[in-house]
Formats: sequence, structure tokens, C-alpha cells
Amino acid sequence: MRHDGSDRRRYPRSKRAVHAVMDGGGPGVLNHIDNISANGVLCHTVRPIPLMTRMSIAIELPKPLNQRIECEGVVVRCEPHEKGDDHFKVAILYTRISDECRQAIHEFVESDLADATGD
Repeated sequence: MRHDGSDRRRYPRSKRAVHAVMDGGGPGVLNHIDNISANGVLCHTVRPIPLMTRMSIAIELPKPLNQRIECEGVVVRCEPHEKGDDHFKVAILYTRISDECRQAIHEFVESDLADATGD
């Protein structure tokens, strides 16, 4: 990972599409994940979700891992999507995730970024 000051994030992010499901009782309906890191996800919803809303998330990591990640998170940002159409960008910070699941996400992101650069 490169730390040249251009990105203050602690963990790198993958922008590859990843399937996820938020808990059925939550106030938003998940459309898709925009990006994922070992610290959280940015996803799209069709309804706004209030800040600090707690939710359960299941993430299906694609090849090469083919692993289901189950964790909990809290909404730390919710903004209208620039394309409009009643879509929102929702940033969720993981609050409960096993070390094994966090490592699997980290490996997925690293693999995805290596594939994107041809390394």
C-alpha cells in the first residue's frame, strides 16, 4: 500500500462489485457496494439511513476467496447520490468483525488491487 499523503485512509479499498445483504429489519434497502475495505464499506441505498444506525451485514467475497463475511457496522455517513433518483451513498464502519473476516477482506482488496495494476 502506498502512503504518499493523497489518501488518509488506513486500509486500501477495492471498487470491484461485491454482493452484500443488510439485515432485513434495517431502514434502507441495499443496492450494491461501491467500495470495500477491511475497515468498512460504501454502499448505495434507495432510502436514507440515519447516522449511527447499527446494522448487520453479510458480504459475499468473490473469487479467489469465495467467502461469506458476516459482521456488524454503524452508519457514519449518508449523502444523496449525485445521480439523484432517490439514491443515497451510505458509509458503514465495521463495529463487530472477526479478525479472520477482516483479514479475508484485506486479502481480497490486496488481490483486487494487484490485478488492477497487473502486478
